Order: sequence, then structure tokens, then C-alpha cells
Amino acid sequence: MGLLGVVAVAAARHAAEAFTRARRALPLASSAESALVAGVAEPFRGLAQSVVDSVPGSAGEKASALRERFSCVSDVSVRRSWGESRATITPVLRRAVALALSHGKAAGYLGEDGSVFGAPSGVFALSGPAVDVAGAPDSELKILAREWASLAAPGAFPATLSLLAYRSAEDGWEARLSDGTTVLWGRLEWTREKLSRLSAAMSDARAREAGSFAADLRYFEDGKVLLKPVGQAMAAGVRGSLR
Repeated sequence: MGLLGVVAVAAARHAAEAFTRARRALPLASSAESALVAGVAEPFRGLAQSVVDSVPGSAGEKASALRERFSCVSDVSVRRSWGESRATITPVLRRAVALALSHGKAAGYLGEDGSVFGAPSGVFALSGPAVDVAGAPDSELKILAREWASLAAPGAFPATLSLLAYRSAEDGWEARLSDGTTVLWGRLEWTREKLSRLSAAMSDARAREAGSFAADLRYFEDGKVLLKPVGQAMAAGVRGSLR
């Protein structure tokens, strides 16, 4: 009986070791979970599906790889319907509010949270003014994202806004308009009030003199909107005005 017990224990141990070795040999073949990307349009869906298919892991690992690969993805959800062997992966795209430049070169997009991120071609279809964010601290970009809807609204400036560029901590931002007007905007505050006063000052100046002007709103808190004639008005020797 004792001998039989020893043999039984040895056999059980051998079987357990064999089962453990078999389990260790299986993951590479069995852990590759099938997953389908949904909830986003082409061409991004195809790009995301290629990344998902290239990851030989679980749906969760595929989702993590997708988030790491594309900075335009803010989150990824994974869903498994009852009775289906394939998981559904749904990327959540960041919301882009403006084209972003850096020293005049494409740098991606400005997000509604103030982040600047890249995205494959065709993911976002934005038109309108761009933002040159070179040198701008994160705090300024967050404020800009909050104020962008007012700054980029049709008719907000005396002429269409073409570009808003960061200059420095002292000078803030500079706006460039489609008619050649430049506006030293200063800090991103008093947005609606600045826009209203600028339009009134420009309308008054253009009623008296033709040509383009350079505006300076850096001293707006002191009640000043400075206008300096440029272009045709400068050539005619017109003096600047102060409102």
C-alpha cells in the first residue's frame, strides 16, 4: 500500500508538471484576441485596425497600443458582446479647435483642452485661422483654447483672422488679419471688450484715412487702443491715432 501511494503521488506530480508546461507553451497561440475597430470614420478606422491587428495580445493590450500610437486618441473603450468571440474597440478622438503651427511649420492641432497633438492626414477637416504656438506655455494654450471660439468667430475682427501667434510673456499674442492689419493683442483677457473697441477704432480710422493699420491692445487695461498706419497710409505720411 505504501509503495502504491508513492507511485500515485509521483504520477500526480508528473501530470501536474506536464500540464503546467503545456499551459506555458500555449499563450502565444491563444492570447491573440480578435478585435474590430468601430465608432470612427475612414481613413482613421483603417489605420487603427492595422495597429490593432499587428498586436498579438488581448483586446486590452490592443487598445493600449492604439492609444500609445495615436496622440489624437484620448481614450479607448473595449466591449465584448455575449456569445461573440471578437471584441469591439472604439477609439475616442480628441476635439481639435484649430490648426497648430510652430515657427510657421505644421505642428498638428490645438485641442479644446489646450493640448497640441498630431493626427494622421484626413482625421480632422479644419479650415479657418491657424495658431502658431511656438514658445507658448501650457497655461497660455489652455486660455487660448477657451477663448478661441470668440476670437475665430466670423466678424469678430475688422477683417478675417488669418493667424494668431505667440510672441512672448511680455507681449502676449499677435493677430494677423487678411487685409494686412496686425494686432498686438497682449494677454488673452478682456476678449469681447477688446474686439468691440478694436472694431470701433478701426472703423473710425478708416473713415478718415485709407490703408492698413497696426493696432496695439497691450495697454487695454489703461483704456488705450493704439493704431499706427502702415502701407498706403504710411506712404502718405499719416500720423497714428490713439483712442
